[in-house]
Amino acid sequence: MGKIKDQHTWYAEHERELDNMVGEVVLYNVSYAFNQLMSTDYADDLIDISYKYENPYEDDGGEPELVEALEHWIVVDWFADELKKRGEIVGDMLGMTVWGRQTSGQAISLDYVVQDILKDIVERRKANGY
Repeated sequence: MGKIKDQHTWYAEHERELDNMVGEVVLYNVSYAFNQLMSTDYADDLIDISYKYENPYEDDGGEPELVEALEHWIVVDWFADELKKRGEIVGDMLGMTVWGRQTSGQAISLDYVVQDILKDIVERRKANGY
C-alpha cells in the first residue's frame, strides 16, 4: 500500500507538470479508427493491440486472464518502449505506434503506469525550472 500512497501524494504535488508531459508523449486517440479497422480485412493485423493474456496466479495454478485494450492512443516511440517494459499492450497500426490502454474514463495522467514512467522526467524538469 505504501508505494501506491506515495505515488498518489507525488501526483497531487506534480499534477500540472505531469499533465503537460503526457501531452508530449501521448499524441492522439485513435480508438474510433481502430474500431472501424476491426471490421475490415486489416483486423488480423490489429490483434496484438486488441488484447493480451496474463497469468498473475500462474504459481497457484490459475488460468490466464484476457486483458482487453479499452482505448487506443498514438504514442512516441520511447514512451512505447517504456510501456512495453511494464507489460502494457503496444503495437503497430498502419505504421503508427499505438498503446492499447487498459483503462478508460479517467485522465491518462492518473494511470499508475504513466506516472511510473514519467515521474523522473517530470521531477528533473521541475528542478531545472521548466
